[in-house]
Amino acid sequence: MEHYLKQYTDRFTDFSNKHISDLILYSSGIEQCLPDYSYSLKSRDYHLITFVSQGKGSFEIEDKVYDIKANQLFIIPAGYWFKYTADTDEPWRYSWIGFLGIKSNFIYQAAERHQFVYDCQNAKQYETNIATILESSGDTFSSFLKINGLMYSLLGDLTEEIGILNQSTNQQLSSLARHFMDLHYHDPIQMTDVAEFVGVHPNYLSTIFKKETNTTPKNYLTHLRIRKAKELLLETRDSVSYISQSVGFSDSLSFSKFFKKETGLSPLHYRKEFQHDTHSL
Repeated sequence: MEHYLKQYTDRFTDFSNKHISDLILYSSGIEQCLPDYSYSLKSRDYHLITFVSQGKGSFEIEDKVYDIKANQLFIIPAGYWFKYTADTDEPWRYSWIGFLGIKSNFIYQAAERHQFVYDCQNAKQYETNIATILESSGDTFSSFLKINGLMYSLLGDLTEEIGILNQSTNQQLSSLARHFMDLHYHDPIQMTDVAEFVGVHPNYLSTIFKKETNTTPKNYLTHLRIRKAKELLLETRDSVSYISQSVGFSDSLSFSKFFKKETGLSPLHYRKEFQHDTHSL
C-alpha cells in the first residue's frame, strides 16, 4: 500500500480576512494513510470535517477515543485538541474539508452536544466532491469562486444528510458565544469581542443570550473566570500573578480585587481556607 496525499490550501484570501467572511474554504484534500500513521495538534484556527471512505482508525477529542470506520465522518472544531491514528491492518483513506468564517461556527453546535462522529451514507461521494475541488484549485479569482461554490454545495448535502444545523439561529448565537468564551476566557476579551465573533451587535447578543441561558454573557464570563481561578488556586501552587494571567487579567491587582468582589475572599485567603476542600469549587 502506497501513501497518497493531494491537498489544496487557499492562498487567495488573506487569513485575517477569512475570519470575518461569511463562509470560506481554507483547505481540502484526500489522503491514503500508511499503517499506524498518527497525527495530533493542540488546535487549529479553522474547522475540519473528515470523511472516511476506506479502512479504519481511531479519533480522540475531549479525552474520548472513537473507533472510526468507512462511511463515517468526524469533525474537529477550531480550537480543539485532537489526535487520530490509522489502523495497523486496514489503514484508512479519508478526505477532508477545512473552512472558517462567521457562518462556519455552526460546527460548535455539534461540540455543544459532544457529538463529533457521524455516520454517512456514502463517504466516497464526498471524496469525489472534494476531488472536484482539488481539480478546480488555482490562484485566480475564478478558481476561488468555483471552489467556494463547490464547498457550499458539499456542506449543503452534508447538512441535509446529518442535520447539524437543526438549532435555531438564536440558539446558535448563545451556543457560539459560550464556546468562544470557553476557549478564550484566558485572553483579555470583552463583550464586543464575543459579539463580533458571532456577528451581531453586543446589545442583541446580550438579549438573546439571557433569553436562552437566564444569564448575561458578561456574567457567564465572570463566573467562568472565577471557577477556573478557583481550580487553579486549589489544584496548583501557581502564584496569584500567574493565575491572574491564566484567567484573562493583565495584572494581579485587578484580578485580586475582582476575585474578592465576587467571592468575598482574596485569592490567597481562598486558597488557605479551601485548599483541603475540593468540593468548594
